[in-house]
Amino acid sequence: MSRSDEAVESIEAMIAENGWTGGVQLPSQRTLAEKLPFSRPTIREALVALETMGRVEIKPGKGAFLVDKDSPAPIRAVWSDRLTLSGRESQMYQFRYAIEPAIAGLVAVNATAAQIEDMTVGVEAMRLAVGEKDHAEFSRLDFAFHSQMIEAANNRFFTEALTPFFGLFFESQKLPLEYDESVEDTVREHEEIIRHIRARRSAESRHAMEQHIKGVARRAGVNLVE
Repeated sequence: MSRSDEAVESIEAMIAENGWTGGVQLPSQRTLAEKLPFSRPTIREALVALETMGRVEIKPGKGAFLVDKDSPAPIRAVWSDRLTLSGRESQMYQFRYAIEPAIAGLVAVNATAAQIEDMTVGVEAMRLAVGEKDHAEFSRLDFAFHSQMIEAANNRFFTEALTPFFGLFFESQKLPLEYDESVEDTVREHEEIIRHIRARRSAESRHAMEQHIKGVARRAGVNLVE
């Protein structure tokens, strides 16, 4: 069982123990990370998973709210269930190449200091995971980083538009590991992105993300047409 799966179970247990029902707002990610033995990136992944399951609804800028079990699943969860990446890897990388550099540029301008610190810690953990050849942990951290980027843009239109695709993002980020066991380039690309974000350099952050998406696509056997 992955750490994010364990976090899902722990949050579900917390909900049951407190008798929380539909409409109740869950504690913040920071509070959950303090109360449970998981990092904030892992908590964030767990909440995204719970939303996909239709258990919570994440409202940008407000938090995560429990959904009544008898209520229709939020539209984002329904979309996630219906979307699959099979046979559309090239299209997903084209989509990411068009969207994620713009997000990186916004993050350099809009992210809070705490959000940037969280992403920095995540990139440092990626370096450790590579050193330990823990590809499962690396994939988890990679997904967490890109999820954090979307959130740290602090633009609710990006957040609401891209949430349905989180599962596909995760699947596309695992593809390079299936084709190429070396992930050193991927780590360096993340380090370059976060370096520019920390310096609040928007154009450079955008360019670094462009290079990263082209790199992961190439390592997955996909040639992007610019």
